[in-house]
Amino acid sequence: MCEEQQNVDVNFYRLLDYVSKETVQPQDFVFTGEETPWEIQMNLEWVKRKLNLNYFKMAAPCLSKYLPFMPIQNISKFISLTELATPLSKSNVLGKQLGFDLSFKIEAKNPTGSFKDRGSAVEISVAKELGAKAVILASTGNMAASCACYAAAAKIPCFVLVPEGVPLAKLAQVIAFGGHIIEVKGHYNDAAELAKKIAKNKGLYLAGDYAYRVEGQKTAAFEMIDQLLFQAPDFVVVPIGCGTNLAAYWKGFYEYYQLGLIEKIPKLVGVQAQGASAVVNSYKKELRTITALERVDTVASAIAVANPIDGVKALDAIYTTGGFAVAVSDQEILQAQYFLSTKESLFVESASAATVAALLKTAKKGVYANKKVVCVLSGDGLKDSNVVLQETGKLLSMQPGETDFMMFDDHFFSANHRRFL
Repeated sequence: MCEEQQNVDVNFYRLLDYVSKETVQPQDFVFTGEETPWEIQMNLEWVKRKLNLNYFKMAAPCLSKYLPFMPIQNISKFISLTELATPLSKSNVLGKQLGFDLSFKIEAKNPTGSFKDRGSAVEISVAKELGAKAVILASTGNMAASCACYAAAAKIPCFVLVPEGVPLAKLAQVIAFGGHIIEVKGHYNDAAELAKKIAKNKGLYLAGDYAYRVEGQKTAAFEMIDQLLFQAPDFVVVPIGCGTNLAAYWKGFYEYYQLGLIEKIPKLVGVQAQGASAVVNSYKKELRTITALERVDTVASAIAVANPIDGVKALDAIYTTGGFAVAVSDQEILQAQYFLSTKESLFVESASAATVAALLKTAKKGVYANKKVVCVLSGDGLKDSNVVLQETGKLLSMQPGETDFMMFDDHFFSANHRRFL
């Protein structure tokens, strides 16, 4: 450990083992346990002393507004890309169709096109602050692009281990930001284990779905509440890959609740693809532990995780808030993705569309009747455009003249795209 890390003042937060709640003392730049995840516990009394709550409530939401809630020692050196609040947009069609108040939290409007930027801002700031010589991580794409971008801003080398089959659009961002990509033959968890070993042996900062990342991603919950004028929604629907983002929403809502900024915590709905449903499997059995899957199989690459690192955190968040977990098929995901694009003018990646697929699947049970619901759309559709291109098939072709065009009437176009419906 470098001298800077040993001298860090942690009076305003503690690093704990998530299961035992005992304080942990890291000996390297790996902030997770071998068997159980770790967490940051902020000293909310310290946070409160840093805030004028009346002014805070009036201030416009943006990432830097929430710096007092983050475990950053020197906020003057916080790595920022001038992040603004992502839109909280009212549904134009689906909410009316289903009969409840529905909004979309459009995380695609973050700097690199996904929710990961919130966590990367904190993680890369911490890595820089602690004196790490480089960052290493495993990713299915979104985190790789995000960490490479923020590492470039911090002038820290970034090494990315990716499993086979990651969408090229996501890797293009990594290359553009100067990240170093190594493909690992296997699934995400194979890449994650290798990244951890290298980080420990080479003294690199292990970025990913670990303790510090939650502290950035929880700002989406803060931002959502600010945009709703401090009136918490009844339900928030979140896709689950490693489970970190859902856990982060819970933590953000909890901290606002503890500070008296909201009167209730929303029920959290976790969504997975049927081909990668380790958390949903445990929820159905009313378990508090996760059993890793032998394999994953889904078009939603961003949530194709066999052994969710923060699965236990996600389960706790669901149980604590009285929410639930649901799995959706690839066909349901593709239908929701197409619906969002054509009806709501929102092009999101397949993992994001899973939340809308879950709404369509569960709304008939009446659980959202007369409720305020926010659906999290975690990433941009251009991140994973191969899914759409594969489903569309061969492009229509014609000679450069009006006669041929008249052959392609509206009925034909509708029939051509009916495969999505």
